[in-house]
Amino acid sequence: MLNGTKRNIIYVLFLMFVLLNESSIAQVKRMAKCYESIAVDSSITSLKDDIKIGINTGYKLITSPAHFETSDWIYGGMAVAATGITILVDNDIRNNFKNNHTRLLDNIADVGHNYGNAAYAITFSSAIYLGGKIFREEKYSTTGRMLLESLFYSGVVTTVIKSVIGRSRPYTEDGPSRFNGFQVKAETTSFPSGHTTVAFAVSSVLAERIDNVYASVFLYSLAASTVFQRIYDDQHWASDALFGALIGYTIGKAVVKYDAEKNINNLSVSTYYLQNGGGITLKYNF
Repeated sequence: MLNGTKRNIIYVLFLMFVLLNESSIAQVKRMAKCYESIAVDSSITSLKDDIKIGINTGYKLITSPAHFETSDWIYGGMAVAATGITILVDNDIRNNFKNNHTRLLDNIADVGHNYGNAAYAITFSSAIYLGGKIFREEKYSTTGRMLLESLFYSGVVTTVIKSVIGRSRPYTEDGPSRFNGFQVKAETTSFPSGHTTVAFAVSSVLAERIDNVYASVFLYSLAASTVFQRIYDDQHWASDALFGALIGYTIGKAVVKYDAEKNINNLSVSTYYLQNGGGITLKYNF
């Protein structure tokens, strides 16, 4: 039997391979056979508890600035400053990338594009979550839940900022300083990059959960390839990719911390039914 760390790494890498190839159905069947011998863990949380944990995590993310320490504000200021400095050189970076295309770099960009694809990331995360439930492995279902939380909350933040800022994408030739404000079209929602948000939202959670230096290097290298691809394919300015990565990384790390605290008893979820419909009631005890 493999030890815990090696089995975690193999499990994650195997699922990545499944999702980045087209013959997924046959591979999933093989995965099921491979994991028949996994030991049963009876401490599996219910779907209702998972939803409660996810909502609790969101609440803690929203209220976390009220508990920031001085170092947190310093790191945040440094992130904003780094993004601002990058904006000043966005055009130069774009020109350098445009003039240096090779077959090898094209292949790296393809990997980065797939890794930052939200549909792949959601499918991958759901597979880990459901796999943990099916095989009664709490650590895998927990990791899947954390991944889904990270993708959801970082996605909300990125989408809101995109629409409010309304920055033109590089290929529009409007220049790096064109901020239109309150936009929804793809060509005017460049800042920040959704793909790099997704990539780092996934890598940060997996790196924390696997807790192995080699796995972390591999995972963050994959995420970095997404940053590269968004600039290389002229889909984003470098500052877009950087800020998206910072959002995904920060929220991913925070999700692992807050999700682990659980505190599901603070939240109650109930449904109600009326003659013409119904709804869900959420109650949070402070």
